Amino acid sequence: MRTIDIIAQLKQNILKIQNSVSLDDVKELEFYDFQIINTIFYYGLENKYSTDGFPDRYSKLIKKEDEDFEDFLNYDVKSYYVYKIALQYDDVFQMVKIYFNDSDIDYKDEKCKEDLLISIKILESEGINLIFNPESFGTIPLFRPKLPR
Repeated sequence: MRTIDIIAQLKQNILKIQNSVSLDDVKELEFYDFQIINTIFYYGLENKYSTDGFPDRYSKLIKKEDEDFEDFLNYDVKSYYVYKIALQYDDVFQMVKIYFNDSDIDYKDEKCKEDLLISIKILESEGINLIFNPESFGTIPLFRPKLPR
């Protein structure tokens, strides 16, 4: 199955349960959102799509599956990468367009690009970027008080 077909199928699952208030459905929506972003993220990596030097400068960390780097790659960072490469590569843009489109049959490319730029600005305003700082991961010392004897 092609990646774009997987995205479309996951999006259909979202649309089926999108208006529910059930906690289980909310968790399922989050799961599908994560699956879509993750699928597009790894598609971008496989196709060697780069933006702002990412992921090129981290290829060694990616190959050796560095634990701290994996922690850095949370949903927001992956989303940021996906949105940035969607503005550069049409195949990724088409996937994100499916992901962003809820029910507008005539969701125009221009509107999707506007939505992408807004999403990028929101993530940037929250301090999200593609720069991994190893000093900020895994270096918090664990202070354990000594128990009395």
